Amino acid sequence: MNRTLCWFSIIACSASLLFWSSARAVNSQETVKPAVGNATEPARLKVETGRVVIEVTLKGTIEAEQTTEISIDAKSWSSPLTVKSAVAHGTEVKAGDLLLELDTTKIDQALSDLQLERELAEITLKLARDELPLLEQSLPLNLAATDRDKQISEEDFQRYNDIERQQQLKSADFLLKSRMQMLEYSREEFKQLQKMYRDKDLTEETEEIILKRQKNEIEQIEFGLESLRLQQEREKTLDRPRREQAMKTGLEKQRLAWKKAMGSLPLELNQKRLALQKQETERVRLEERFQQLQEDRTAMNLRAAQAGIVYHGQAERGQWNTATVTGRLRRHGVIQPKEVVMTLISAQPLFVRADVEEKDLHSLKVDLTGRAVPTGFPVLKLNARLASLSQVPRAAGHFDARIALDIPAGEKRIVPGMTATTRFVTYRNEHAVLVQTPAIFHDEGSDQSYVFLVTNQGPVKTTIETGEVTGGKTEVLSGLKGGAEILATRP
Repeated sequence: MNRTLCWFSIIACSASLLFWSSARAVNSQETVKPAVGNATEPARLKVETGRVVIEVTLKGTIEAEQTTEISIDAKSWSSPLTVKSAVAHGTEVKAGDLLLELDTTKIDQALSDLQLERELAEITLKLARDELPLLEQSLPLNLAATDRDKQISEEDFQRYNDIERQQQLKSADFLLKSRMQMLEYSREEFKQLQKMYRDKDLTEETEEIILKRQKNEIEQIEFGLESLRLQQEREKTLDRPRREQAMKTGLEKQRLAWKKAMGSLPLELNQKRLALQKQETERVRLEERFQQLQEDRTAMNLRAAQAGIVYHGQAERGQWNTATVTGRLRRHGVIQPKEVVMTLISAQPLFVRADVEEKDLHSLKVDLTGRAVPTGFPVLKLNARLASLSQVPRAAGHFDARIALDIPAGEKRIVPGMTATTRFVTYRNEHAVLVQTPAIFHDEGSDQSYVFLVTNQGPVKTTIETGEVTGGKTEVLSGLKGGAEILATRP
């Protein structure tokens, strides 16, 4: 009898093994035996069905679609500007209303000075235009005169060396010789007079007069001869060498002057031409600057180009620097050219500018609709639409989003600078199969998810496809049905 029971037991175990092997091969399910000696079965979980809704909440600042930044777009004026009057922050204006009035005393004086500079430049330019043709005509004459002066100097120097120098030496020697002969003649005549007066019977007074006169003449000739010798000595040792050196130096200077004139006179003429071109260009620039300064003067009184609301300062992603600007828009305050001091905003349409975190980027798409709630008026539920989403981050982990708002007609409480919270439903499944997330397992090195399905034959390892995760539960897209039981932990 015992032997019969043993055979039955062996047959039952074999059948059970064949059944579990077949179950493992069907529907990616694998029956798992509990560990030997583990008498406690893991807790079981019910596979639920329910509603899955995924929302993305974006907080942002309300901005206007149409804005006009107000600044003194000066083209020439760069000095600080003094405020006379400015409209208050938040003022509603119409097209043509005065927004900002500035003190124009300094720019008016600059325009007056620039006008005088224009007139002076015009006179200078006219003189240069008249002078250039004269210089062009006189250049050949000046070059010819310089060449002629050099030639004359060379001819004079050559003639002096060839003829005049020797002739001057001869003349000096001949003059000295003539004076010596005159002295000799006078002395001889004096001797003859002495003999004659001794031989003739003449009065003593007449004799003395004639002899005295002749004697004086001899002394004068002797003195003149001595002076002539000194003069000729000076001429030979000092004057002539100096004169010859002066002639050489003069000739060299004349050659240098000729060389300089041949090179510089054409350059000077070209310089005058270029200077005239520069004056022409500067005159055009001066005229442009004057016109720009006149335009800057006209722009000193800023008027609204269209109707809207005036905000002081400049907005950066809906944040205003009003506090740093308003104080300088009072009387006698100082602003800078090109500085944005106001922004003219149209009341409609408005949008919300928000930051999208990188983790939510996959859930959002353009034209997705949602609801926006202004922070200041939470009872308002505004229809919203994701109008744009940047493809590149504006900062690390943050992307720029523009959310269009549908504001009811006549609603004026919502203005730029306010904040709003927008909620978008990015996923909805009313009949989702849900599993507690910790009951879903993954093998190392594999991206497949699985659970342990409870069957009559024991726990079966079942591969599943997962979806969204919310509230500690994971959506199962395939592999399980609602109402099934799974193990909470590995068996």
